Amino acid sequence: MSAVSGKGGAGKTTAVILLAGEFALEGKTVLLIDADGRQNLSTWFQRSIDKDYQPDGITLVTAAQDAGIRHILDQDAEKYDVVIMDSPGQDTVTRDTIISGSHVVVTPVQPSQDEILAAGQAASDVAEMSDRVGRDIPHLIYRTRISMPNRALEEYRLIRPFVANLRSGGYNSHLLETELVERNPYREIRTGYGTLQMLELTEPVKKARAEVLALKQEVEGFLQTNARS
Repeated sequence: MSAVSGKGGAGKTTAVILLAGEFALEGKTVLLIDADGRQNLSTWFQRSIDKDYQPDGITLVTAAQDAGIRHILDQDAEKYDVVIMDSPGQDTVTRDTIISGSHVVVTPVQPSQDEILAAGQAASDVAEMSDRVGRDIPHLIYRTRISMPNRALEEYRLIRPFVANLRSGGYNSHLLETELVERNPYREIRTGYGTLQMLELTEPVKKARAEVLALKQEVEGFLQTNARS
């Protein structure tokens, strides 16, 4: 699985952390591959180690080059129950390798024109790689950093018909029903407090946990369907 977006700050790295924590909570072993030159995922992991919040069941490796990613996928991936890759923001050979090695690709989108355009580019990239490798790779789009004010924006209302248009155009893109609301716990974990599932169960954390579990279940449904096909 991978998180792909051409828009910086879309929420890609946060998605990786949230999903990894949910899989690890089930007792699954999770390998995270940080292939983004900004190294946001590695920074989070090191901060968590420094604060003694290193997550159990999660291993992180960095791979800045295409050959390194191929080696990890060929040699190490099978040792883990789940592999999640954080892709570079720009369109590169490395990102192509990540998409081709994924069973599903996840793209977060916020209510803005730039975010919607970035999701469309990700859909195109996934479709191209599906053709190259000769298998369908589902592209899952989910709305993130949602608030009451931005629910009123025209851009928010455009997301669903935009994804519907992608599907009618032949893209294997799907809008997930789960939304991630703008919440402090999502920001808190990025400062080095491990995964969401490690935070004290305050009311905001409970609400965030419910959202992330729903997101993970939707993603897992596509993973299971793709594994059977």
